[in-house]
Amino acid sequence: MVSLKSQRNPYVIGRPISERELFYGRDKELFFVWQNFRKGEKVVFLHGERRIGKSSLLQNIREFLDENEYKGYACVSFDLESHGQNTLESLLERLAETIVNQLDIKPYQAEIPTAEEIKVQKDIFCNKFLPQIYAKLKDTKLVLLLDEFDALEPTYIGATLESLFGQIKKVVESKSNQQLFAVIFAGRKSTDISNLLKIFKKVPIQEIGFIDDKSATELITEPAASFLQYEQKSIEAIIKFSSGHPYFIQIICFTLFSRARELEKWEVTEEDVELIIERAVELAEAGLAWYWEALSVPEKLVFSAVAEGQKIAVEKQDQRLKQDPLKILEIYNFPHLSQDKLQKIVTELIYRGFLNKQGNQVKIELVRRWLVQRHPLWQEIREFEKGDKQEIEQAYQIIDQLNQEKSTVDIAESPKHQSVLKHENLEEYSKNPNYNVYDFKTRKNTRSLKSTINQHEFLARGLGNRKSLADKITLNREEKGRLCIACIVALVTVIFLAFTTSNGKNDQNNHINPQPYISP
Repeated sequence: MVSLKSQRNPYVIGRPISERELFYGRDKELFFVWQNFRKGEKVVFLHGERRIGKSSLLQNIREFLDENEYKGYACVSFDLESHGQNTLESLLERLAETIVNQLDIKPYQAEIPTAEEIKVQKDIFCNKFLPQIYAKLKDTKLVLLLDEFDALEPTYIGATLESLFGQIKKVVESKSNQQLFAVIFAGRKSTDISNLLKIFKKVPIQEIGFIDDKSATELITEPAASFLQYEQKSIEAIIKFSSGHPYFIQIICFTLFSRARELEKWEVTEEDVELIIERAVELAEAGLAWYWEALSVPEKLVFSAVAEGQKIAVEKQDQRLKQDPLKILEIYNFPHLSQDKLQKIVTELIYRGFLNKQGNQVKIELVRRWLVQRHPLWQEIREFEKGDKQEIEQAYQIIDQLNQEKSTVDIAESPKHQSVLKHENLEEYSKNPNYNVYDFKTRKNTRSLKSTINQHEFLARGLGNRKSLADKITLNREEKGRLCIACIVALVTVIFLAFTTSNGKNDQNNHINPQPYISP
C-alpha cells in the first residue's frame, strides 16, 4: 500500500466538483438531461436544496454530453446569483460576455451588445448576437447552464420569474434558435420550490435529491481506492450518518482520510467513523449555516425539539418520546404552538427533507448531532420568545403613544370602523386568559395585530378627549349606544394588551431556565 503521508485528500469540500473522475452518484440526473434533449426538449429544469450538488452537476453536464452525442454540445455556465440585482439589459450583456469568453471566441468574430444597445433594440441579443455564435459553432449545439435562477430579483430585472422564464422559453424554442438549449437550476430558497414548480410545469423537471446506497458506496470508496480500504460496516455507518446526502458524505470521508493519513492507518472501521464524527461536525459548520438559515423561527424550534427528543428517547429508553419527540415541549412547559400548527410545521419539514417520513427523526444523523450541540432546545425556545416579543412590542408601542395623545377624530360609520373590534386574533385570545403576547407567533399575525391597533387609534384618541368630542358631534340615542360600547371595548383591549405584556415577561423568565427532564 502506498504511504498516505504524501497523498492529497481526494475528497472535496467547499467547492463544486469539476473533475469527472471524482464525480459520483448523479448518472440519473445526467441521463435525464441528455435524453430530454434527444427527444427534442429545449429547456430542462433541475432543482434541489443548497449543498445537494447542483453546481457540481452543472459543471459535469458538459463532459457527459460530449461523451454521449456525436455532434457535441458547447455548454456555457452562467451564475445568475452573481447578477441577481442587475437590470435585464445588463444581465444579457454579461451573458453575452460569458458566452464569448467560455467558448474562446475572438472579439472580431462576435460583437457583444451593450446594455444601452439592448435597451434601444430589444431583440439585438437574439437576432444579431446569437446568430454570430451559431456561425462560429457550426453544427455544435449551444447549451446555457443557468444556475441559481431563483436568485434573480424581479424588482431589478423588471419582470417576475414566471414572465422571465416565459421569455427564455420563447427564445429557446423559436425557429431561429434551433441550436439553442437551456438547463435551468434553482433551489437557493427552499421555501420557493412549490412556486417554482408551478412556473416550470410545462418543461421536464427533475429533483436533485439524496443519492442511493449504491451511489453513496461509490462516492465513499472510489476516490481513495488506491489508498484506503473501507470495511462494510464502516460504509454502512457513513451512510447512516449522512443519509446519502453527498455533501455530508464528503465531509465524513474527508475527515476519515485526514485521520488515516495522520496515523498511516489504511483500513477504515466502524469505530473510526464514530471517532471522527465530532470533528466532521466542526468541519461542516460553515456548510450547516445555510441549512439552518433556510428555516423560519418556528421551524427552527420544532427541528431542535425533534433532535433533542430523539436524544433523550435513546438515553432514557423513553418509548413515548421515540414515537413523538415533540412531547419534549411539554417538559419545557411550552404552550405557544398549538398541535395543529406543530403538525403543519412537521409536514413542511418532512416535505423539504429535514425530517424522516414519520416526522419523528431528523433525517440526517450528522445534522441531528450538530443541532444538539449548537442549537439546544432551551436556546431556541428563548430565541423564539425573544423574537416574538420584539416584534409584538413594536406594535404595542403604538398603544403607549396613543395614551399621550389628546387629539380628536371624526367617527363615522364605515365597514372599516365596524370591523375594528372583530380582529380574529384579539377575539380568539381575549376569550382565554392563559394566552399571552407570545401567541402572536408569526410575522403575518404581527402585521395583522398592528393593523388592528392602527384601526383602534381613532377610538383611543376619541377617549383621550371625550368632552371635546361630545361638543363636536351630535349623536342620536342609537349612535350614543354604539359609541359607548366601542369605547368600553377599546379600553378593555388596551388593558388586556398591557396585562399580557407583563405576563409575557414573567413567562419568558420561566422558559430561560427549563425544568430538568424527568422520565414520565
